[in-house]
Amino acid sequence: MSTKNQTLVSVEGHTVILSNIDKVFWPQQGYTKADILQYYTAIWPFIAPHLHNRLLSLVRYPHGIAGHYFYQKNFPDAPLWVERIPLRAENRVTVYCMANNLATLLWSINLGCIEVHPWLSRFPNLENPTYMIIDLDPMEPSSFSDAVEVALALKILLDQVNLRSFPKISGATGLHIYIPIEPIYSFKQTSQLVESLGDIVIRTMPDKATNQRAIKDRGGRVYIDHLQNLRGKTIAAVYSLRPFAEAPVSMPVRWEELRDVNPGSFTIKNALDRIKKEGDLFAPLLNLNQSLDQALKLLGVTDGRLH
Repeated sequence: MSTKNQTLVSVEGHTVILSNIDKVFWPQQGYTKADILQYYTAIWPFIAPHLHNRLLSLVRYPHGIAGHYFYQKNFPDAPLWVERIPLRAENRVTVYCMANNLATLLWSINLGCIEVHPWLSRFPNLENPTYMIIDLDPMEPSSFSDAVEVALALKILLDQVNLRSFPKISGATGLHIYIPIEPIYSFKQTSQLVESLGDIVIRTMPDKATNQRAIKDRGGRVYIDHLQNLRGKTIAAVYSLRPFAEAPVSMPVRWEELRDVNPGSFTIKNALDRIKKEGDLFAPLLNLNQSLDQALKLLGVTDGRLH
């Protein structure tokens, strides 16, 4: 059923109200809200396992990528079929949502959400992440190819401490490296471990890599961001659209193809074909519970963990 500005669709037994689906979100390419809805519906079988039981932060672009955007975490008035988790902090309750069904994802897109940002931990075990993330952000004059070289240096280190790792194009200018772990370690531990790994690489290639958070202090190098591993921090999910020209997708790649891709290799136009051809390259993240004990010991991270 539809009216002039609203369309009601039934999704898995839930009624989702979609409004202004012809609104243009990418002015140059003409991609609309309908295109976003169609994309996420098509890739739902692939993205769903990576969103399951994860609290979300939504980045809303109500007027498209050229307009004002904002982050939203609190959804006390979400539809009843949206799974909501109230968390109290400093006498304030934030009602998070989880996209455990397609209807919830489409509801969030209708709010103007282009990209999906899940927590690194799963409910109900919110204090222990299921993976670490190394976020590599090149700053001009450094480039994506510099980020690739830093990533490959990090892979050597990760291999040396027997940790499998999985890269993905961020969909912006850099790279994300995911390291799936057993969910018994703290965010403090994972953040410190990523920081320690980054420090080693920075010492070996100081002209390419930095840990300076302030842009003015990065000196045109690749920033290795360990702070993405703090509790409540989020990063664009695998297969998420990004709000940049051509509608790029944050796409997993194999280590051996890293030098053959670029930030614009995968977009809303070809991402589904890539996923269907390669399958879910991030599937190992769903059940690979790696121990960090060896890495923590070698790198001197001593903060306590669950036993």
